[in-house]
Amino acid sequence: MRKVFAILALLVLMAATCQAQQKIRKSVFGANAGVSIPLGEFALKTFTYDAGFAAPGPNLGAEYLYYGKIFGFSSSIGYASFFFNGKAYQSEYDRTLGGYGINDVSAGNYQMIKFLAGFTLKIPEIKHTEVMLLFHLGYAACIHPDLRVTNSEYGVINSIAKTNNGNLVSFSDPAGPNGYFDMLINHASVNVGFIMNLKISSL
Repeated sequence: MRKVFAILALLVLMAATCQAQQKIRKSVFGANAGVSIPLGEFALKTFTYDAGFAAPGPNLGAEYLYYGKIFGFSSSIGYASFFFNGKAYQSEYDRTLGGYGINDVSAGNYQMIKFLAGFTLKIPEIKHTEVMLLFHLGYAACIHPDLRVTNSEYGVINSIAKTNNGNLVSFSDPAGPNGYFDMLINHASVNVGFIMNLKISSL
């Protein structure tokens, strides 16, 4: 951690000792879209305590940055949807019940929306290339999908209504085996997008 602060301090010092230049303020908007890929327990497809049965799904995002020579403000909003792997879930019920009766699974999708805001630290521009470090804090709201499992002999054997729970990285499912289920929403995203300068002003 000390090394990181030392490097940041050195960059700021280098910027301050450079020759005086005209101050520039930039407003930048960016948008992106791609695929979110569930990882770890969130992607497990066998009956375990924290299996999510999540499958890859689409995501969208947008960012806004306002910055000068060194410091700036940035914010972003993002939305992701993860498909629920109903076939794997049904297969686990078929295995658990030993083929007794016919099982049917009906499920929606996991959804997540997040808001982030913070400040940026920009490394002095080199050959028209800008590199920035973004320090963000934010809020995420996760949505558990509707889930219903029926068996031709037993009737409804599992039913979870769509529930919302806003927190940093997970949601809770009160229908879990211990009455309270907390799952980590662990995922990676692969996106493409564009960045557009909204305004460049000189001071």
